[in-house]
Amino acid sequence: MATKMILILTVELGLIFINIAASSTRDRLAGEIVPVRAEQSGTYNNYAAERAIDLDWDTASWIVADQDRNSWLRLTLDNVHCVTQVIEYSADTSTYQTWTCSDTQCTCTGNYCSIYSLTVSTTGTLPDNLPSVTDCKYGDIVQLNRMGYWFSIHEMAVVGKQVQQHL
Repeated sequence: MATKMILILTVELGLIFINIAASSTRDRLAGEIVPVRAEQSGTYNNYAAERAIDLDWDTASWIVADQDRNSWLRLTLDNVHCVTQVIEYSADTSTYQTWTCSDTQCTCTGNYCSIYSLTVSTTGTLPDNLPSVTDCKYGDIVQLNRMGYWFSIHEMAVVGKQVQQHL
């Protein structure tokens, strides 16, 4: 994949800031699940939740805490999937955090993992005829949480396996 680089030079108050950004569109990953909805605890200045999943490197979602001081981004999937990974990307297109899921939990590698948590859950009960797995978590809701602060997400990808129900 060839990436086009754009150099932006800004002069502001006598300071020079240089920002190197990749072309503005993120490519979907193999096995990526496209969320049908994105919501967040609160929105700063029209930086809506949908910006975290719009495939545009030039946008971001800014999540602010709710009245209980919880900050969260919730992605709703079209139906139950077996989620293997959730990847958050930085503005420079690098991986910020990678959450790898087992059948019991999702664990983080990357930046500031200790101040975030990620859950995969279902809006109802799971069907009885799903195969037993250990390398992914069944659910139709993916939620990233941070206690008491705002945070921003430039891009987020949910990767999973196709669910094959037993008959």
